[in-house]
Amino acid sequence: TMLALRRASAFSVLILTAFLPLPQFAQDPAMVHYIYQRFQVLEQGLQKCTQATREYIQDFQEFSKNISVMLGRCQTYTSEYKSAVHNLALRVERTQREIDYLEYLREAEVCTESEDKMLAEKQVQGAEEEKRIRTLLNASCDNMLMGIKSLKIVKKTMDTDGSWMKDAVRDSPKVYLLIGSRNNTVWEFASIRAFMEDSTKPAPRKLILTHSWQGTGQVIYKGFLFFHSQGTPNEIIKYNLQKRTVEDRMLLLGGAGRALAYPRSPSTYIDLAVDEHGLWAIHSGPSTHGHLVLTKIEPDTLGVEHSWDTPCRSQDAEASFLLCGVLYVVYSSGGLGPHRITCVYDPLGTVIEEDLPNVFFPRRSRSHSMIHYNPRDKQLYAWNDGNQIIYKLQTKRKQPLQ
Repeated sequence: TMLALRRASAFSVLILTAFLPLPQFAQDPAMVHYIYQRFQVLEQGLQKCTQATREYIQDFQEFSKNISVMLGRCQTYTSEYKSAVHNLALRVERTQREIDYLEYLREAEVCTESEDKMLAEKQVQGAEEEKRIRTLLNASCDNMLMGIKSLKIVKKTMDTDGSWMKDAVRDSPKVYLLIGSRNNTVWEFASIRAFMEDSTKPAPRKLILTHSWQGTGQVIYKGFLFFHSQGTPNEIIKYNLQKRTVEDRMLLLGGAGRALAYPRSPSTYIDLAVDEHGLWAIHSGPSTHGHLVLTKIEPDTLGVEHSWDTPCRSQDAEASFLLCGVLYVVYSSGGLGPHRITCVYDPLGTVIEEDLPNVFFPRRSRSHSMIHYNPRDKQLYAWNDGNQIIYKLQTKRKQPLQ
């Protein structure tokens, strides 16, 4: 480096010398003296620069030596730190495993306590639900169906579908005829005799409803006609026959009205029924996996009191009815039958299919359009291929509740 500085100084002097005037062209001694003084100043500056450079080189060499020493120390410290950090990570991992294990034990204990609590709550709720159902179905009725005693064709019309009935509660001799699966005309007969004999006086009273019904699942209960409103999937109308006005209405939930209740009766989506316990609805739906749903309805307020998913399938079903709180479903293979009850559902569990003998209906040419039980006279009212039929029943006492 010093050699390079010297060479640079000499080169500078040569360059400046080359531009100096020749002696014969020199102007005066003062100018020459001034120039030489500037050269001396320049040389002094170069000497100082050379000295500073030497000092910087020495300092840099010392600094490099110190850095090398410090880097060696850092490598040593780095190895120690790596070892310490590795040991610390192992301890943290072990501690975390212990914490996880303790947390697992705590959660397992909490889950066990929670499961025990939920099981106890479910048992209490089940007991309360069973008690509520027993209270709901606590009527003085302990009969179960054993067979069909006899058949009587009361009247024959030209209509394949329809329903006919008497008031299920009131002690009234009136008979009501509803022709077709979609209509709004009700014929009221003064008695069963007037219904059987068209020439009997007085003539039937014609009642025009403000709404039409759909299907053949209508019932008359305490002077009110309950029916599935035409054009709606799940609306039940309570109709006052005396005032000829709609008394109340409700929407039956649970997918009611979106699937046929009885494929063998292809117009009935919601079937209403009455027994000793009151008003019921039987229906199916997309979410019931092809099984019937039984719903208890409070007739005064049209509120749902309870609903049960039954094991009775809707496939090949043509009708059903309730007797003393037990659902009996009638099935057929179409055509001439046979028409028989092959599924029974009792919400209280006192009647099972094993208790029921093979209950066959007398052979008919078509499936039943409707079969409804009347708890006042203990008979079935049915409609089959235009024939209005009464079935008398054979019953026996049910097993007492445990």
